[in-house]
Amino acid sequence: MATHSVKLEHCEVCGRKNAKYTCPKCEVRTCSLDCVKIHKKELSCDGIRDKTKYVHIKEFTDLDILSDYRLLEEVGRSVDSFQRDPSKKYTRERDLPVHLHKLKTAANQRDTRLEFLPQNFTRHKENTTYYKWKTRELFWRVEWIFPQAENMKHIETRVLESERLSTLLERVLDPLAEKDVSNDTIEVMNLKIMHRDRLQYYRAAGLNNIKILLKAEKVKKCDSRFHELDFTETLQENLQKKTIIEFPVLYVILKDHMDMYEVLDTDEEMDEKNEEIQEPEYSKRNLKRKHQTRQKDPKQNQSVPVNFFFDNDLTDSENERMEIDKV
Repeated sequence: MATHSVKLEHCEVCGRKNAKYTCPKCEVRTCSLDCVKIHKKELSCDGIRDKTKYVHIKEFTDLDILSDYRLLEEVGRSVDSFQRDPSKKYTRERDLPVHLHKLKTAANQRDTRLEFLPQNFTRHKENTTYYKWKTRELFWRVEWIFPQAENMKHIETRVLESERLSTLLERVLDPLAEKDVSNDTIEVMNLKIMHRDRLQYYRAAGLNNIKILLKAEKVKKCDSRFHELDFTETLQENLQKKTIIEFPVLYVILKDHMDMYEVLDTDEEMDEKNEEIQEPEYSKRNLKRKHQTRQKDPKQNQSVPVNFFFDNDLTDSENERMEIDKV
């Protein structure tokens, strides 16, 4: 293969004529357009120079310098466009749209910490949680996962927060028990029948042998930790003192499989969050040292001089004097 320093005189394709062109990518020397096409076809070369290819300083040419300068300009434009694109920025509270700000405020009023992902995240785009301002009602998007049914996933786009959790689960386990089933089309009915058949083990177990877990967020090892929810309470009551990212993800498991999941108590979660805002240990030690060096002296707020020869041990004569004073 030809190099910048030593270039072949004859065409590397036909070998009959003097070479006129050099491929920017593979540096093959050619004499005509036909030879250029042949070399691209045989070598599967697109003829585009590799901008990131290593070039020794001794082999640098004006073309390489110009190409590197253009590459830096292109990178700069890409970074600038990325920074200007609002969809690639993390969603901050002060930058939230009006409807998301109202939704977050409504959740906070219910003692639920609601967080949002960046706008370009799929989870954020799919979130259908809605706050009805006129009636002051919050409708959650709920994602149900059934690990004992091959991790089957069922999504409800808008669930009223005041509904009891047991009622919600019964509706998911048996969709054919709904009142308006008669209005469904044949395709919808077939999907509900298939859905019901896949969850037959859960229905056979009954609510007494089923547990509902909420995926924990914003805690240590949150990927494998869960909150246990109460069937007798509403969705709103179950989400109190919890952190939700976009929408709740509920895991429905059989009671016999509880030992496979690490359940986190709410009090334990609060303790872990408080640890994050506590002062570092080294600062506590420094404050303790300062407090110990300041001896109690109500008249003067100064440290008492320390006798390094007789720090806490008194001599025999001093002991005798103290005994005399006591008498």
